[in-house]
Amino acid sequence: MKFLWSIFILIFLFSCGEEGKKKNNNPAQSSVKIKYPLPKSEDSLLALLKILPEDTNKVNVLNGLAWEYKFSKPDTSLLIINNAIALAKKTGFKKGLATALRNKGGFNLDKGNYVDALKYYFQSLKIAEELGDKNRIAITLGSIGIVYFSEADYPKALDYYFRALKMKEELGDKNEIAKTLGNIGVVYKDQADYPKALDYFFRALKMAEELKDKNRIAIQLGNIGVVYKDQADHPKALDYFFRALKMDEELGDKNRIASQLGNIGIVYMEQADYPKALDYYFRALKMAEELKDKNRIAIQLSNIGNVYYSQADYPKALDYYLMGLQMAEELGDKNGIAADFGNIGSLYTKTGKFNEAEDYFKRSLALCDTLKTLDLTKQVEQSLSQLYDTTGRYQLALEHYKKYIAARDSVANDQNTKKQTRMEMQYDFDKKSSADSIRNSEQNKQEVLKHNQEIQQQKIYSYGGALGFALMLVVAGVSFRAYRNKQKANEIISQQKLLVEMKQKEVIDSINYARRIQNALLPGENFIQNALNKLGR
Repeated sequence: MKFLWSIFILIFLFSCGEEGKKKNNNPAQSSVKIKYPLPKSEDSLLALLKILPEDTNKVNVLNGLAWEYKFSKPDTSLLIINNAIALAKKTGFKKGLATALRNKGGFNLDKGNYVDALKYYFQSLKIAEELGDKNRIAITLGSIGIVYFSEADYPKALDYYFRALKMKEELGDKNEIAKTLGNIGVVYKDQADYPKALDYFFRALKMAEELKDKNRIAIQLGNIGVVYKDQADHPKALDYFFRALKMDEELGDKNRIASQLGNIGIVYMEQADYPKALDYYFRALKMAEELKDKNRIAIQLSNIGNVYYSQADYPKALDYYLMGLQMAEELGDKNGIAADFGNIGSLYTKTGKFNEAEDYFKRSLALCDTLKTLDLTKQVEQSLSQLYDTTGRYQLALEHYKKYIAARDSVANDQNTKKQTRMEMQYDFDKKSSADSIRNSEQNKQEVLKHNQEIQQQKIYSYGGALGFALMLVVAGVSFRAYRNKQKANEIISQQKLLVEMKQKEVIDSINYARRIQNALLPGENFIQNALNKLGR
């Protein structure tokens, strides 16, 4: 049995913020401006730091410098981080302290010191929560998720990723949302839950396309290609790998170009299209050599050896296996060394060099026992059993066959455990989603009820207002009618009064007229008196 140890590169983006480069709006800013690119020598860096006053701005600068040196000079980066932490504590600059602690968590994560990484991330998270800084909280939650993913603690990784995703969605930060969606997809991919992995990768891709972020688009295209490759859907895998390759070439990202070339080579290898597999492996090797990336060089040398082995070109296969082994030993890559030992053992078995084959298989097994790599252990035990059977050592053949069965069952159990974990995670997620749904439903009901009450109250107000207005109109109408009636009554009274006055005037005039006539007909009192006086004489 041969060991076709092909390596693919799964590209995913971790949510590590770079707040140190953001402008600080603290009033105690320094007037010193930092010029990029930053100095490469530590002496120049120290000279730069000396001219900065001990204020909050210097903390921000230190955090930015720590991030800048994160990959090129990690030890220098740690020194700067510690200075940032000390100064942030001295100045009471909590935001700067939260960033510095998160940077220290990232440093430990890169070193594989997961316990320390979590310690500093949780310290940073606590400060961010005290500040109520949702952006920092979201980024730190994502960073904690990365640690748990690195530890293969998938339930916790997903828990923190989903918490980060929810907060980022509340903030409307599409860049961070796209990152987190991709990270969730990687967790599901690592558990071979391909439907969910594709779901989140495609959601991340859609978000990246909305943002027109070619870098993130290329990453997700590559991730989707890897899922299809793992499912042996070679046409779709090639489609997405080629699309990712094209975009990476446009961006000039040589690291990802090398990865995509290697991935394409693997797909052709799995299809037994050896000429194309060799073509892409050699192109990936050339790019790795340009980048002086020994890890990628070692991978591609072994992959090329696999192609020659499959073509039964054993001399060339051995040459490339040995070159790959030498590079893996220089790197101290024990997994790579164990796989190369197994590949060489298989080749010697094929060419009848049984003693050499046995030696390499045993050396491979020794490393496998140390590394606890069940998949590789299973293959080596099976190959060794076949070797002993071929050479007539049946008791040893049986012993190693039993070990092969045990390793195979352990792998199956591990897969079942992962499957069970996925089911439990899905149950917990569905339960949580159901609870959220019920809570949201109840909240919606309350909101609808409140809204309906408000509408009802508004209707009451409206009806009351309308009724009041109508009553006002009725009262106004009645008042106006009464006023009109009063006016009419007054007019009638006035007319009647006038008529009475006229009648009175007529009566008076008649009386006066009659009196005048009477006066005219009768003698006056003086006349009568004079007449009486005359008669008395």
